[in-house]
Amino acid sequence: MADICPVCGEEVGFWKSDLGDVVVHSKCESTFIEDPENYKPTNKTEDLYISELKEQEEKALYKSVQIQGGVDINSFNMPFLDMVEFMVKWAIASIPAFIILAIIGAIFFAIFGALFF
Repeated sequence: MADICPVCGEEVGFWKSDLGDVVVHSKCESTFIEDPENYKPTNKTEDLYISELKEQEEKALYKSVQIQGGVDINSFNMPFLDMVEFMVKWAIASIPAFIILAIIGAIFFAIFGALFF
């Protein structure tokens, strides 16, 4: 959880000064040192954290979509030339898979051929 600067009331991030039991921004340090009695430490940390969690939860619920029962695709339209292009790309992409399967098959054939012949 983050600390709240008693001088400006904002969340204290990376650039902070630790003055005993009070944590302030580096830019607010001189103001706090001039009159430390005027600035009491606030305990808004938990409230800020809880409000941020509630806000994130509301955003997640708003964005979430629940589909029940799955999806059924009956048909789709695709122009003939696009279908040909897709099939050519698919065939070219499958060449490395066939090479790998051929190498694995050759290894098995060599092992079992040496055992049985």
